[in-house]
Amino acid sequence: MKPENHIVEEPLEIDDPPILGNWKNMYLVVLVLHSVLIICFYLISRAYTY
Repeated sequence: MKPENHIVEEPLEIDDPPILGNWKNMYLVVLVLHSVLIICFYLISRAYTY
């Protein structure tokens, strides 16, 4: 007798992010904050270079 391998595929459940309601808003916040940090670091480096 052959051993039977029963693979049960469960549908993936994609949960909403804990804040901001949906992933589009979460990604937008991450991109905006990343841009703000880059601009701040650029301005700080310009202020303290000789």
